[in-house]
This record gives sequence, structure tokens and C-alpha cells, in this order.
Amino acid sequence: MLEITTFETERRLRGSLLLSAALIALIALTVGLFPSIQEAGVDFDAYLESLPDEVSRAFVGNVTTLTTIEGYLVSQLYQFGWVLLLAIYYAYAAASTIAGEVERGTADVTLSLPITRTRFVVGKFLALFPNVVLVNAVTFVAVYVSVVFVGETIDTIDLFVVHAYSIVYLLACAGIGLLASAAFDSIRRAQTVAIGGVFGMFLLDTLTFDTDYDWLGDLAFSRYFDPGAILVDGDVSWNDFALLLAAVVVLVIVAAELFERRDV
Repeated sequence: MLEITTFETERRLRGSLLLSAALIALIALTVGLFPSIQEAGVDFDAYLESLPDEVSRAFVGNVTTLTTIEGYLVSQLYQFGWVLLLAIYYAYAAASTIAGEVERGTADVTLSLPITRTRFVVGKFLALFPNVVLVNAVTFVAVYVSVVFVGETIDTIDLFVVHAYSIVYLLACAGIGLLASAAFDSIRRAQTVAIGGVFGMFLLDTLTFDTDYDWLGDLAFSRYFDPGAILVDGDVSWNDFALLLAAVVVLVIVAAELFERRDV
């Protein structure tokens, strides 16, 4: 299992570095615009209040002001970039892990070795963990340095917690991709299902929040990761964290069991 994990981790290293570089550029641009936005004199909080609840929930989260660096980062970076885009990216990446091997015919070669299908699935999934950690470690430093560079201050602990918490959230979304990858032989089909699953959860959370159907949003992983609560209010829900961690474990177990039972 560790051999598979090591091989896959090394294979994904270049992609992790390219993703990190792209995020660093995005962070530098986003934070670099903050001083000019402050000086513009535009009442962005009034604009925020005028947005429909669904739009505000989707793109701004639960923050109530954009005039602080914390609220600005949540609205312009974390709510859309982490909660949605990176979640889709890792679900997409995980969807190719098993289905890719099956589609290319290399799964038979690997499984001919003294290795169980469960170890194969778990090894593939564990290879995503260093990727997620690396990207969050690099972006944590990039955000902090950028904030200091523009003359602002931010709570380092809260910023660290946002990135550490997001690791479990992103792995949960990757678990959806892993499950799709274990269920389908086609990479494209698995990736489509994974992207649809994560985006569907995001929409479910957004459209049902604070409505009569709010309970449906509890099925969405994004309901349990609130960057605004952590970064702006310093509030961490460890119950939500535990639920996401449990979701990761369950999805990996189900994916492994599904792959054990299917014909390859």
C-alpha cells in the first residue's frame, strides 16, 4: 500500500507545485487589490446587504463586512476558491485514480501482485493527502506574507486553522471522486459524477440555507466548512470537523468495498 502511495505521490508532485504556483498568483492579486478597494470609498457593505440571500451565501458566505481583511479574504478567496473550486479539483483528481487504471488496463497488472483491492484503493487515496497538505501549507504562507506586505494584520492561528480544517473538507470531497472512480470504468464518467456530486452539494447547501428545506443542506459537505466563522469570528465547530473526518473514512471504506465486489 505504501509503495502505491509513494509512487502516486511522486507522480502528482508536479501538478501540486503548478497548482500551488497558480494559487500564489491568485492570492497576490487578490490581497494586492485590498488597499485600493479600501481607498475607493465605495460602500461595499451596503452592496453586500443588497445581494439575494442565495448569491450572498454562495459567493460571500456568512461574512457581514468586506472592509476587513478577514471578511475580504473569505469573500474573494476562500468561499469560492476553497469551498467550491478546490473541492471540485480534488474530486476530479480522485475520480481518475482507479477508473484510470481500469480504463488503461494497468489495474490488472497491479492487482496481479500480492496486494488486495482494498489496499489498492486506500493507497491511491492516501496519495492525495500530501498533495492537499502541500497546497494548503504553501497558500497559508502566501496569504500571510501578502497580508503583511500590504500593511494589514491577521490572526495567524485562525488563518492556520482555516487551512488545516480545509484539508479534511477537501479530502471528503476527494472521497466522492474516489467512490465514483471505484464505481465506473470510464475516467470521463467518473469525473463527471464527481464534479456533479460536489457542485450539487454546493448548490444544495446554498439554495436550502435558512429555508424550510434547510435540513437538506445538511447532506452537503460545504455546510460543515465555514471559512468565515473561523477567520472572522475565530469560531471552530469541532463537531462539524468530526463529521467531515467520519465522511472521509466512510467514503474510502465504501469505495474499497465496492471495488472488491465488482468485476474489472
